[in-house]
Amino acid sequence: MKQLLLATFIVASASLSQTTLSQESNTSFDYYFNQAIDFRQDVVTPNQVFGNPVGEWHVRPDQSAYFFKALAESSERVSLSEIGRSHENRPLITAYISSPENLARLDEIKEQRKNLTEYQGPAIIWLGYSVHGNEPSGTNAALLVAYRLAASEEAWIKQLLENTIVMIDPMLNPDGMDRFAGWANRYKGKQLVADSESIEHNEAWPMGRTNHYWFDLNRDWLLLQHPESQARVKHFYEWRPHIVGDFHEMGTNATYFFQPGVPTRQNPLTSDENFELTEKIGRFHAKALDAIGSRYYSQESFDDFYYGKGSTFPDINGGIGILFEQASSRGHLQESVNGDVSFPFSIRNQVAISFSTLQAGLELGDELLEYQKDFFNQWPVKASRDSEKGVIFSSNDQGRITEFLRILNSHQIEVQQLEGPRKIAGKEWPAKTSYVVNFKQQQYGLIKAMFETRTEFTDNTFYDVSAWTFPLAFNFDYHHLNKDELQRLPLEQFELSASSEYIGSGNPVALLIEWQDFQAATALTRLLGDEIDVKLLEKGSRLPVNGEAHEFMAGTVTVPLPAAESERDALIEQVNSHVSDLGLTTYGVDSGYSGQGADLGSPNVSDLEMPKPLLLIGDGVSSYEAGEVWHLLDTRLELPVSMRYGKDLGKMDLSDYTHVLMVSGRYPALEDDELDYIKAWLRKGGTIVASRSANQWLVEQGLVDFELLESEPSENQSRPFSERDDARAEHIIGGAIYEADLDLSHPLAFGLELEQLAFTKAGTMAFKPASKDFVTVATYTGSPLIAGYSSQTNVDRIKNTPAILAQRFGRGSIIMFSDNPNFRGYWLGSMRPYINSLYFNKAL
Repeated sequence: MKQLLLATFIVASASLSQTTLSQESNTSFDYYFNQAIDFRQDVVTPNQVFGNPVGEWHVRPDQSAYFFKALAESSERVSLSEIGRSHENRPLITAYISSPENLARLDEIKEQRKNLTEYQGPAIIWLGYSVHGNEPSGTNAALLVAYRLAASEEAWIKQLLENTIVMIDPMLNPDGMDRFAGWANRYKGKQLVADSESIEHNEAWPMGRTNHYWFDLNRDWLLLQHPESQARVKHFYEWRPHIVGDFHEMGTNATYFFQPGVPTRQNPLTSDENFELTEKIGRFHAKALDAIGSRYYSQESFDDFYYGKGSTFPDINGGIGILFEQASSRGHLQESVNGDVSFPFSIRNQVAISFSTLQAGLELGDELLEYQKDFFNQWPVKASRDSEKGVIFSSNDQGRITEFLRILNSHQIEVQQLEGPRKIAGKEWPAKTSYVVNFKQQQYGLIKAMFETRTEFTDNTFYDVSAWTFPLAFNFDYHHLNKDELQRLPLEQFELSASSEYIGSGNPVALLIEWQDFQAATALTRLLGDEIDVKLLEKGSRLPVNGEAHEFMAGTVTVPLPAAESERDALIEQVNSHVSDLGLTTYGVDSGYSGQGADLGSPNVSDLEMPKPLLLIGDGVSSYEAGEVWHLLDTRLELPVSMRYGKDLGKMDLSDYTHVLMVSGRYPALEDDELDYIKAWLRKGGTIVASRSANQWLVEQGLVDFELLESEPSENQSRPFSERDDARAEHIIGGAIYEADLDLSHPLAFGLELEQLAFTKAGTMAFKPASKDFVTVATYTGSPLIAGYSSQTNVDRIKNTPAILAQRFGRGSIIMFSDNPNFRGYWLGSMRPYINSLYFNKAL
């Protein structure tokens, strides 16, 4: 069968002569491996599959998958597994490469990996390539690394495979990779063009870095919002690799970077032993790059702080994660200050580092195994010394709770439910809707990372966010528990039910769904999409359910029912079909008369309409933030969203849209007639929802009465050059968490119950306090910084300024978010006002 398959590939490549294939094969392999190697002839080569040497063209994801399948068919050293599918339904594959004896007992070894403190088997090394789809040298290097491991007759390779299971993830982001490979190949000529301004080196928006929804998958290992990350992290926990190599690219004018990186910029939860072992492995990389004459650096850049990255996530999970960054050719050849960077050259460096990682794994194998055992033996000791013994969190929003518990469960974090109500730290914690995480478990370190609110740091320079506290992101009430508090809690195991419930009589006059549940918005989309008449309670109401009064908060949505029994029953069945899988409670009220609050025929009960939003995208617009809006509307709300280029805003007919959504970016200055059209559209009922720098456009166009707070110039302190990085950090907010006071009576706050709301603060843009009443939805507190790094200068400047502003414009409205409310798809707390801006804009 293997010989037949190999013959098939050779026939398929018949357009190239055998002489050409042979010559190209020898030349390319000698170049990439820096030596002549004896290869087994029965193992399929990349050339035989593609018809050209690796590096001549950018490999597409389908070609990569095809090659790895062929390699597994032709070599007993390779086993291939599909671990998931991308958003665009592309396979996410992992190749296990080891000795035939190890591969025959893969399941047995995986089972042994469950006992991490006693494991004695082969080391596990995971090489993951090109999580950013337009950083292609990794994905193309993976082909060569896998081939050499599968076919080489080298003694050290055979020894490696006897003692190691190498897991190769050749394309961490196949959807982005497909966009980029198509672009680079499309503009390649027979004569390579190194001009950095040539179109080959300048992708069209949104570029191939991100996944289908334009998310950076290298920030999602902790957040788990995408199928690529969910599959990958599940696979990670099944194997708990000792080393994870994370292969990237950086600017063309750079050289090559490998960790450990800047010593002061690693997360304090990461041990010194981890840094030291990473540095020891780094010596293998230096030797490999020296051997081929490639320049590099190691401890002068990047940080190792945020645990949501592929090189840092392993560090808090018992492995050694290592970031690799290669200067990018971006196409096939590009000029740089170091001379022209060719695509094959960038691949060659990644190949060399892949094998130096494997050599380190072989020679340091016993040390790696011992490090991981010590890692998991130390956590119980560290947990016992921690004055914080656990954390309790609570919310009446079952939708947000369910999503958070999904993430915790995916990270193998154990959670229990409060069986009976308790008073802790002066607050009542209700049973059944309060949950407890005990720190004394295997994932202690990751738990600390997810729940801490650190504000002081050794080094204030961050490559990414400095805080990501999950209960703040989800807008949960939470409290860190001491030993006595934890011991007094009555806890129980639980199972969440996704089924919905009906409470009410058999002949209700209306159905009501409370807005506190995050899933209620999805239900509303479905109901409006089915042209069901749905209304909004703009004020709270006390209505009878089965003869007993029930308090309904403002924001509850209601479906009036017809008096005729047959029509009523049909409508109830129709509503139930839309909510049955959302875990919601639907109430059937006996009467529309409240006696306290709004009756169901009140002027404070308004009509709701199906939103028809337009999201502005394209050059100058943040693809990350646009993708977050698209993902929210498309996957969570099930709401169709049109997308058009922002540069064309002045020429658009907006009559078919209810909303224009503007994320951070640059937008065109409008001519007077264009601006008049936008104003007329607003007066007729249109809504603009803007976030971050898009607010500046609204101010400059004179569409709002609000002003931005000007930045104050910094004073010259004659500081030495060595403090330059610290000085710059003082003027940057890379990703801290700020707290705002919330006006819970405002329609944009419907569904939220806590008086404070946390935002991820990135950038220093701020509003001046509004001079009008009723337009400020949320205001940063007097001490807004609750997690992460932000200089006192920025804290003082931003405190007591508006976080959300909203004003009427005729029958329409303009809603402005100082920050990004949909940050990385998991910040469900501040998502709520953004969602409300889509459905409740008429209630402002």
